[in-house]
Amino acid sequence: MKNTYINLPIRNVAATDKFFSSLGMKKNEQFSGPGGTNVIINENTYVMLLEDNRFAGFIDANPEVINNNQILCLQFDTKAEVDSFFNKAIAAGATDMTKPDPESAAFMYDKAFRDINGHIWQMFVFTAEMPKA
Repeated sequence: MKNTYINLPIRNVAATDKFFSSLGMKKNEQFSGPGGTNVIINENTYVMLLEDNRFAGFIDANPEVINNNQILCLQFDTKAEVDSFFNKAIAAGATDMTKPDPESAAFMYDKAFRDINGHIWQMFVFTAEMPKA
């Protein structure tokens, strides 16, 4: 595989651009235009944010019936980076979805939010080695 493009339905390109810009995420102009926008996660991962008509053009389903209960996870290097990204999201209109998990707390620090389009994002950093199964 070369690159990853995550396609998510949205309701409003301008509001979505403003939200992700507030998080410090860079817009990829090459894949942005009428009906959609694109943000860069890293050099090989992009999120396509597509208004309903544009989104529906890729699949045989209506965006209204697509399940938005997946969690998109982003790994960071430090707790401070997690907190900074999370706090920017909340300030930009996201909803806190963080749920303490005592089992994971031994090796991971995390926060979660629901963005303005209803998508759930989790940010985390490993704070210790993950237990072996």
